[in-house]
Amino acid sequence: MLRQQNKYLRIIAECNFARPRVSNKQVIRFAQVSPASVTEMTRHLQRAGWVHRRRYTGVTLTTKGRHLAGKLLIRYRLCEVFLAQQLNLPLPLIPKQAWAMSATLTPETTTALATFLDHPQTSPFGGSLNPTEVLNDSQMTRLSEVNPDTTVVFHHYLETPDMITYLEHLALPLGQPIHLIKQDPALNLLYIDWPDHPAISLDLAAADYIYTQVPAD
Repeated sequence: MLRQQNKYLRIIAECNFARPRVSNKQVIRFAQVSPASVTEMTRHLQRAGWVHRRRYTGVTLTTKGRHLAGKLLIRYRLCEVFLAQQLNLPLPLIPKQAWAMSATLTPETTTALATFLDHPQTSPFGGSLNPTEVLNDSQMTRLSEVNPDTTVVFHHYLETPDMITYLEHLALPLGQPIHLIKQDPALNLLYIDWPDHPAISLDLAAADYIYTQVPAD
């Protein structure tokens, strides 16, 4: 039960990033479980005080839930860094392995791993490892919500294997400015470019889990 609870808290935290609420449909998609399972688990999380749950509109984390989810994400992202830097594991394989690895870490081994890795600040997918920033979305905007003819910095993204493979194929530059040219909702696409690179199309559904911020002056 604890492992399942933690899995749901992580999914809710990641899907709640830069959006007001997480729908049951999102949780079902990323947890890969039945609607009944999501309903049962979110009820359990609500009774335990981890989430606020509203029928038909989804869930958000409570203050207590955010605190725990932040710690889970830091352990998870430390393992992502380890697998990428020390084992050179292909990026699409990292999330599943990192989550399994993070479940075994104690506070002492988490501290030791952070020291061994020289206290990394971000995961290979751009997510923060700073405890005060890990769930801070106040300066973040989903790429799907960026206005046309705007330049933003590609900060990080939700690291599902399919998303990683897709963005590797596009060679989208993490941490670099990208320019949103326009959206085409009819084709479910948006068009972007970046310095010294021609315009490309990007799936609008994928852009919903790409997080950006305004470039620093």
